[in-house]
Amino acid sequence: MNMKNPFPGMNPWLEDYWRDVHASLLVYARDQLGGELPPGLHARVDERLAIDVGEEKPREYLPDVALTEPWDQPTSPALGMAGATMKAAEPEIVDLSQVKLRHLEIVDSREHVITVIEVLSPSNKEGAESRHDWSLKRVNYLRGGINLVELDLLRSGGWVLPERHLLRPAPATGRVCYHACVTRPPRVNRHEFYSVPLRQRLPIIRIPLRRTDPDVALDLQSLIDQCYERGHYATQIRYEKPPHQALPEEEAAWVRGILAGKSE
Repeated sequence: MNMKNPFPGMNPWLEDYWRDVHASLLVYARDQLGGELPPGLHARVDERLAIDVGEEKPREYLPDVALTEPWDQPTSPALGMAGATMKAAEPEIVDLSQVKLRHLEIVDSREHVITVIEVLSPSNKEGAESRHDWSLKRVNYLRGGINLVELDLLRSGGWVLPERHLLRPAPATGRVCYHACVTRPPRVNRHEFYSVPLRQRLPIIRIPLRRTDPDVALDLQSLIDQCYERGHYATQIRYEKPPHQALPEEEAAWVRGILAGKSE
């Protein structure tokens, strides 16, 4: 049996196993970024952040992947990325205005958090209260001067990324899309969007670091393919049954064609 992901991009059936896929995505993203980060930066999974916003008790958040630097690490000149360079996808820019927010001190075990990568889960997208909580979480990251990367590889639940109404509409074919959004303080109303139809390869996106550092590349397709292969989903998924989040008929027909070709 072919153990590789049969689709060129996201596999819609992986959403049915999201708790396992989500955990694996974070580890593989950490490992991929670890080989690209300049000196002084390192990646960690599930670090707890205490964000001091002038309240009696600091709020605490659990980012999915955090890129951090020591507090005493001096700002250095721009550094070249380790290893071979990769051509990143071009995002769609949504820029409402340039707003500077006041600096907030963010402390976690004497480390300064530079970038947070969040992989959305159903609990973030289901219900108005959960979506509102996510918006507040985003605001607090950005007020703390933290670069925020949001990855939405789920079709279930409502929209939680910012400014959907400003994005270009999906093409007539390939209406099922996955999204990533990158926001870099202090330009908190300027968002870099990656919209990827089901039929396309997931992109290589830019991950911002310190202002003096070049962006590093995160290959989303590589992460999904690793999840599929290392999780042995080829032996678990029953493709004769539709995914829990059913596909529109046009996309379902395309999926059937892909699977029929793989089984020949």
